[in-house]
Amino acid sequence: MWLLFHRNAKTRTVRGGEQFVETCPECGVRATFVEVEISNKMGLFFVDLVGETQRAYRCGACGQTFDLKDEPDAAPREAPPKSPKELERERQAAERARLEAEQAREEAARARKVAAETRAVRIEDELAELKKRMGR
Repeated sequence: MWLLFHRNAKTRTVRGGEQFVETCPECGVRATFVEVEISNKMGLFFVDLVGETQRAYRCGACGQTFDLKDEPDAAPREAPPKSPKELERERQAAERARLEAEQAREEAARARKVAAETRAVRIEDELAELKKRMGR
């Protein structure tokens, strides 16, 4: 009896994934590392039974794949520089937040002023009522 067992492994670049430049621990070349997705599938009679996917980083120079996040000696990476559009969006969002906070402060001040005026009118009305009762 024959069993047709197969294994399929693929490495595919993640669209929009992380990229950074660092010295490769394998080949020692300063290279660009690209986020890749590694999928391993095993099956029987051309039917995949077991599948696993994981993410790693591939060296642009030697092609070796590994996960730099687990290595203790990996240097921290800087965030990629932001595009002018992203910077403008952030500036506009900060400006909107500042204006909203200013409006909220003004509304709170108006509410306190109205409450104080209402309290003063109520006190004056109570004093007038007391004077009327006393006959003055």
